[in-house]
Amino acid sequence: MVASPISLLVGSAALAVGTAALILTRHPLIAGFVALLAATALLAGSSSAQRDGGPAGRFAEQVADRTFDACLLAPLAWVLRLGAARPAVVALVALGASFVASYERARGESLGYRGHEGLGYRALRAALLVAGLLSGWLEATLWLYVILTLAATAARAWNVVLQQRRVGAELPPAGTSAS
Repeated sequence: MVASPISLLVGSAALAVGTAALILTRHPLIAGFVALLAATALLAGSSSAQRDGGPAGRFAEQVADRTFDACLLAPLAWVLRLGAARPAVVALVALGASFVASYERARGESLGYRGHEGLGYRALRAALLVAGLLSGWLEATLWLYVILTLAATAARAWNVVLQQRRVGAELPPAGTSAS
C-alpha cells in the first residue's frame, strides 16, 4: 500500500517534532537520525503532492516544510545560545530567512507571478540541517543554509522583477490610450 502525500507529510511533521525534543534534551546525533527520517518523509510527501496531491496536498507540503525548518532551527538556536552566541544567531537568521523565502514565494504566486520551489532546493536545505546534526558541524552547515536560503530569496525577487518588466513592456505608457 502506498502512503498518501498528506500522511507522509503529517508523519514528517511528527518526526520533526520528535527531532526538536531530542535537540532540546541534548541528543544531537539521535536527533540527526530522526531528522533524516523526517526529511525523507517530507521529500517523499512533497514529490507525491506535487504530482497528484491536489490543493490540499500542496498546502500540506508547504506546512510540513515550514514545520521541519522550525522544529530544527528554533531548538538549535535555543540550545546553542548557551555557548558562543554566533551559532545561535546564525540559527535564528536561518529560521528567519527560511520563512521570508517561503513568504516571498507564496506572496508572489498570490499576486500572479510564476514561481516554483523544486525538490532539489528543499532536499539541499534539509540535507544541510541533517548533516549538521550528524556531523556536529552545526555552525558551518547553518551558514551554508543561510547562504542558500538568501540566494533563493534573491533569485525569487529577481524572477518577479523580470516578470514585471515583461508585463510592463506590454502595457501602454502611462497617460496614453491603448487604442
